[in-house]
Amino acid sequence: MNTSTTNPKKSALVVFTTGAFFFYSFIQMTLFSTEAMKEFFMQILNLNSTAEFGNFAGTYLYGTVLLLLPIGVVLDKISVKKIVVGMIAVVVLCVLSLSFTTNLYVAMILRFIMGIAHCVAFMAPFRLAPRWYPSKQLALVAGLLVTFGVFGGWVSGAPMLACLTAFGGQSTMLLNAGLGVIILILAIIFIQDFPSKEDTSEEITNDTGLIEGLKLAAKNKQNWLAGLFIGLLNLSVLLLGAVWGTTYLKIVNPEFSEATFTGIIGMIFIGTMIGSPICGWISDKIRSRKKAMIGGAVLSLVIILLIIFPPSTSSGFFYVLFLFLGIITAAQSIGYPVIAESNEDKILGTANGLSSVILMGIGAIGQPLFGQLVAMFGGDSSASAIQMQKAFQTAIWLMPIAFVASILCAILLRETFQTDSK
Repeated sequence: MNTSTTNPKKSALVVFTTGAFFFYSFIQMTLFSTEAMKEFFMQILNLNSTAEFGNFAGTYLYGTVLLLLPIGVVLDKISVKKIVVGMIAVVVLCVLSLSFTTNLYVAMILRFIMGIAHCVAFMAPFRLAPRWYPSKQLALVAGLLVTFGVFGGWVSGAPMLACLTAFGGQSTMLLNAGLGVIILILAIIFIQDFPSKEDTSEEITNDTGLIEGLKLAAKNKQNWLAGLFIGLLNLSVLLLGAVWGTTYLKIVNPEFSEATFTGIIGMIFIGTMIGSPICGWISDKIRSRKKAMIGGAVLSLVIILLIIFPPSTSSGFFYVLFLFLGIITAAQSIGYPVIAESNEDKILGTANGLSSVILMGIGAIGQPLFGQLVAMFGGDSSASAIQMQKAFQTAIWLMPIAFVASILCAILLRETFQTDSK
């Protein structure tokens, strides 16, 4: 971590301009969150079923999962600015091409490339933040970066729908590309690898070998524990927020309308946006990563138990519960400064890549596992309403188990808060 004096405004410009790529990439990842955008692409690509569309949309995550670790290694070897600027340009070109292509296979390749670029967008801000901010501010900065990224998911919803309604699909995609061009210009102007030329020379002489870097990252148990902690708390978003939440709520209260289901689940994302900087601020304020992480995991367990055993099934009560679930599970963002404070700068990208693979791996296992548990406990297509309810209420225990495991990870972590100053 850099300990030289830096201008706070310059630090913010550098790190959050890099975060703007995270925001932009998050828009592309959640591009199909509206039915209107799904219909536009199903029409121009001549897709006839949701299964075909799912295969097309899923190529984005394939690129992300497969390249997380290699991209992390690359970020240790090459200028972060050069990689970010190059990848923003690639994403803009992909968005432009996606606006005009009618070939499904070309579109899938473009989405795959954009998924690879998301690895850079996801890791680069957390790669630069420890160079520009002291430990006492790092958790707050990490929380704000997560909020910035999740905000992109919101933009792909209502604002994107408004543009689709007013201008149509192709014009909306061109506006999408135009936003990328603006972020590209800002990145060229403001992003800088290190606060000083002396530190830049350190990066140039980084001769840590690939295998050596991987060994150093893998031998550090902090990377595994922090990655597990982030991934286990993130299950609230990946299970309830992304896939199974509306189905579970429909079973809890069949009188809820579809708009109510959607609104309640959306509170997880709003809560994450609110909670990420708050959790980071608390960690910095109490001068402890470990205590804040344990507290967040324990409170997350309490909230999920209230969701499983609700004293009320009113929509207002669930709106509040899911909002607090998002706010409190946002304590996962504290895991990023733990990784930054537990590794030398020369292997930090590799360490972030390793932890990200763990994070994404938990989600990749958790989503299908939940569905398999529902089927295992009697919730198949022939199940009655009562059988389905019992199956879901049994499978949902995957969440409390995950939160208990996150508490254990936080307990086993070594405290990393540092008292350095800039």
